[in-house]
Amino acid sequence: MAGGVMSNKHDKRHKREDDNIHDAINQEKIQTMNEEKIKVQENGDSSLNQSAGNDQVESSSELIQQKEDQLRKLQEELNKKNEELDALKDLLVRRQADFENYKKRVIRLQEEDRKLAIKDIARDIININDDLLRAIDAACNIQDAKDLADAHNLFVEGIKMISRQIEDMLKRYGVEEINSLGQAFDPEYNEAVEIDESPDVVKDTITKVYQKGFKLDKYVVRAARVKVTRPAKQKVEDDNANNANNATEENTAASQN
Repeated sequence: MAGGVMSNKHDKRHKREDDNIHDAINQEKIQTMNEEKIKVQENGDSSLNQSAGNDQVESSSELIQQKEDQLRKLQEELNKKNEELDALKDLLVRRQADFENYKKRVIRLQEEDRKLAIKDIARDIININDDLLRAIDAACNIQDAKDLADAHNLFVEGIKMISRQIEDMLKRYGVEEINSLGQAFDPEYNEAVEIDESPDVVKDTITKVYQKGFKLDKYVVRAARVKVTRPAKQKVEDDNANNANNATEENTAASQN
């Protein structure tokens, strides 16, 4: 009986040891599986991180390439604008030079025209002066009384001829005499040096020319010095009264009709 009890105790202890060994083996297996699972996860995370890193690097490279392309395009546009600016500067310099040359050419032509005009006028004046000198020489070579009368007539005719030559010369250059006598007074072309009144005129009228006036086209070379005759005050008053009476009579006749 005692042997049977001892045997049961031994079996139970042996069974407990087997269970412990089995549990230890299971725990070791579980630990091994967990370790392998952790390694797999770590390897997966590493792959994912590496993939994400590669994607980030590729994205950064593309962005850098885009920025470099944009920078290159901007540089090309800047170079083109600089070339256009240089061309405009060169054109401006040439235009300024052309304009300066044009101004010099115009000034030179104006000076030449002025000299040519002076030359023509001087030639005409010299010819007129020659005639005047001949008339003076003839007057100075008078020998007796008979020659005096002839010389006087010749001198007068010579002076008249010179006057006609001067008038012809002025006409050639477009200078015309201002027609003043008998015309209404115009202060643009005439200078009144004397004023009187007369019942024979109805408005300010030039009745005498003391000095001729001349004009070149629309420009006054010299205003004429003239005498201006105004309507007499009494005549003006009478004319105004007559005009008023005539107007009254016309109005009366119109109202009666």
